[in-house]
Amino acid sequence: MGKEVGRLSYLDWLRVLAVFGVFLFHSLRPFDDADWHVKNAERSEGISIAIAFLGLWGLAFFFLLSGAGAWLALRWRTAGGFVKERLLRLLLPFVIVYVLLSPPQYLLEEHHKGRPGASLQAFFSDLGGDAPLWLRDTYHLWFLVYLLQFALLGLPIFLWLRGPHGRRLVDWIVQRCLRRGTILLLAVPLVPVHLVLLAAPGPDHGWGEFVFFFDFFVVGFLVLSDDRLAAAVRRDAVPGLILGITAFVTGVATAIIDFLEGWWEDPGYSWPYVWYSLLITFAVWGWLVAVLGGGMRLRAFQRPLPTPLARAAMPFFLVHQPIILLIAFYVVDWNAGLWTKYAVLMPAAFLVSAGLAWLLSTLPGVSVLFGVKRQSVPVEHRPDRAKEERLGE
Repeated sequence: MGKEVGRLSYLDWLRVLAVFGVFLFHSLRPFDDADWHVKNAERSEGISIAIAFLGLWGLAFFFLLSGAGAWLALRWRTAGGFVKERLLRLLLPFVIVYVLLSPPQYLLEEHHKGRPGASLQAFFSDLGGDAPLWLRDTYHLWFLVYLLQFALLGLPIFLWLRGPHGRRLVDWIVQRCLRRGTILLLAVPLVPVHLVLLAAPGPDHGWGEFVFFFDFFVVGFLVLSDDRLAAAVRRDAVPGLILGITAFVTGVATAIIDFLEGWWEDPGYSWPYVWYSLLITFAVWGWLVAVLGGGMRLRAFQRPLPTPLARAAMPFFLVHQPIILLIAFYVVDWNAGLWTKYAVLMPAAFLVSAGLAWLLSTLPGVSVLFGVKRQSVPVEHRPDRAKEERLGE
């Protein structure tokens, strides 16, 4: 299995950066060409390309980090303890935030789009939704719905990978990733899975997207489960970047974005779909290797993340989109240019979100409801768990 690793501070830093990346993604959504909850009259093709780029690998990176976190958690938790912790850290804040913040987002969207009949009674009258979300109007909380299901579905796989048969498979994979650039070949077995199951990110958060992100959740666990695979990712950060850039540029040059607009309406098998599936799988994996490997290399990321920043990350994720929608609801109606509006929206939403997240993370009792880990006993007094406490989540 390789040597035991200590605290992995770079994962903390990357998780915070991923949360900020989601914030940037959502702050741009009022100004891209696609439909969203609140839209500006003037749109930007450049922003649409930026959104496509961030969405291509950013969410997969979030799930990769979550898979890595599952490995860290299972290093000292039992399977039952792991499930209990996931329910507390994911299901509880989901229920709280869904009840408190989804209705305001629903009302803002309905009023912005001029649809009559919007009310709290209308929102709560029928909450049922299609699988795999199961609920209607989850907004940005779909990530937590996915993640909770991923944890439950991935647990048997993770326990098997820790067993003798699983370790033999991991060793076999390691032997094929020893040479420079070969860690990028981990995308190869994912391609046929994505092809057969029509698995790709999409606007509807359906089963295809579910499978696509679950694959990278499992890969995150796999990479962190063996320090030789982690070392291969660190080694191949530059080849990963080259692959990610090349695949993305190739996709833009071959009109993949235009293809997707029609394919999302009617997913099916075709030669353009085969090309798209191959391209997006390698593009995403290349970017994930580049960013994860870069995080491993950066000296600044080897220092512990400040505790207030670590504790505020989850509350920030939970509250940021409703705040963006609230401010955008008013900003998009201003008689001003697109970039003037964005220059107001982005920093204002960030400051309000950060301030509210910090407040929620410091309030006793309340912080747990928003996914902040309990701090019952100082880590320095628990040497058996000191290495895992920061990242076993």
